[in-house]
Amino acid sequence: MRVLFLKEVAGTAKPGDVKEVNAGYARNYLLPRHLAMVADGGALEQVRNRQEAALRRAQKELERARETEIRLRRSAVTIYAKAGEAGRIFGTVTSADIAQQLKRDAGVTVDKRQISIESPIRTLGPHEVTITLHPEITATVRIVVAAQ
Repeated sequence: MRVLFLKEVAGTAKPGDVKEVNAGYARNYLLPRHLAMVADGGALEQVRNRQEAALRRAQKELERARETEIRLRRSAVTIYAKAGEAGRIFGTVTSADIAQQLKRDAGVTVDKRQISIESPIRTLGPHEVTITLHPEITATVRIVVAAQ
């Protein structure tokens, strides 16, 4: 019997897989527990439509990430902080500060968790941070920390 798996069954299949299984296994275990459904033409078409929609969404996300990367490359962000002697600032510049300033200056909304700072920013001057916009796309942004 051909079934379409709705949920993961350990060692057997993942959601969306269509496999041939024993009729008793399907009737007595998979179907009553709503782990799978009989793979008829309508169910297969529905799965195909879902997969195509997911692919289109992924492509749109990738395009948006590329556009955002281009906008980030063009922009330089200046963050003002209180500084003491020898160019050291009080506290650190955090990823939340950078995300907030990117939104103000460049009009780009970036989540603070997407920003990775190699070492804490505690001095005045230029610094570079990496922003992960998509699993395939990262952008390096130049941050300038200036005295307030």
